[in-house]
Amino acid sequence: MITKSDSYNRILEKYDSLPKQQKKIADYIISRYDEVVFFSITKLASTLQVSEATVVRFAQNLGHKGFPELKEDLVKYYREYLTPGNRMKRSIEELPDNPLQYKGHVSREIQLLQDSISALDNDSFVKAVDRIVAAERIYIFGNGGNECLANHLTFRFTRFKLRAVQQSVSGKNMFEKLLQIESNDLIIAFHFYKPTIDFRRLMEVCSEKNIPVLLITDSLIPPMIRDAEIILLAPRGSEGTFHSQIVPMAINNALINGVASRLGDKAVKALQELSEMRRKHYFNSFSSTELEE
Repeated sequence: MITKSDSYNRILEKYDSLPKQQKKIADYIISRYDEVVFFSITKLASTLQVSEATVVRFAQNLGHKGFPELKEDLVKYYREYLTPGNRMKRSIEELPDNPLQYKGHVSREIQLLQDSISALDNDSFVKAVDRIVAAERIYIFGNGGNECLANHLTFRFTRFKLRAVQQSVSGKNMFEKLLQIESNDLIIAFHFYKPTIDFRRLMEVCSEKNIPVLLITDSLIPPMIRDAEIILLAPRGSEGTFHSQIVPMAINNALINGVASRLGDKAVKALQELSEMRRKHYFNSFSSTELEE
């Protein structure tokens, strides 16, 4: 049997050469790992509306004798790497020698930032800045732990008088937001690790409506990136650990500064207008004593 680390990577390596029906299986396994480990071959084939023979050929393409061996491989990988308890255990193991020393944590974050310099393609970064400036409206998607990233970027872009809207909705409510998005708009999506159902639906709608997507992610698996026009890679730490948001936030700051540079006087005037509004309608309403307090 091939090694457990190779099993997951083999799906990614062989993805482009897989027949259409087998790509369907690969997509499902990658995006729903925690479900597939409990599936029988009949359940998987029925869910994807493919034949059991197709599932067997898929397993054999990955170097397994058949589906039982593939499933055993997936279960072991899931138990060793993907459960929350094991992720926390590995995160603790990767802490500095003295986890109560701030310097060690900062050094680790600095290393992630250094790694990001070579990981992120600068041509893609420039293209992202130009897309943002040219967009009619910018819809910024980020759910869960990524909501803070979406909020930060929306806040800064709005200050430049860009028409930026944060979207942190999920389920069927997401389609209410997607209804109004047009091809001259831009989607910025923060999504990491593996594609969720909501993310896949978002990308499907954007593809159907020909809406460009700027994806900020730490994963280059085909189901994650195939419908994104621009990809900014954000390393977040070792696989199977709880990840840092330092690099995605650094990308945010770089995009903000890049957009400000492209906008030039327009960005400066927008911020000056904000300062004048505050002075006129807020600060002037207080006495000097109140302001000192």
